Amino acid sequence: MIAVVVMALTFVSCGNSGNNGGDNGTNKEQKGLVGNWYYNDNTFYTFNADGTGSYTVYGTLFGNFKYAEGDGKLTLNYEDMTDPTVFNYKVEGKTLTILSGEGNIGSDTEYTRK
Repeated sequence: MIAVVVMALTFVSCGNSGNNGGDNGTNKEQKGLVGNWYYNDNTFYTFNADGTGSYTVYGTLFGNFKYAEGDGKLTLNYEDMTDPTVFNYKVEGKTLTILSGEGNIGSDTEYTRK
């Protein structure tokens, strides 16, 4: 009986810690897109857990968007644009890579989670 109680308490303590998005410095194992992704100190994406986000360029808000992800594609629907922006992407640890190739211009671009 004591073993069952100890196991139950272990599962409860390993549950959701209440961090539902954003990396406030306490979630070292954060995965997925949620958080802030920096190209440099002045240019970054913010992805919120509720499917919204923003893009800031050199300290100025470029735009707010809703996003969806699946099959290696990231779709951004900016508020003031009619057509979505679609990127091929991957997330590995603290690196978000917008991949070059179909639908993307230029070379791979890396963003770092902070």
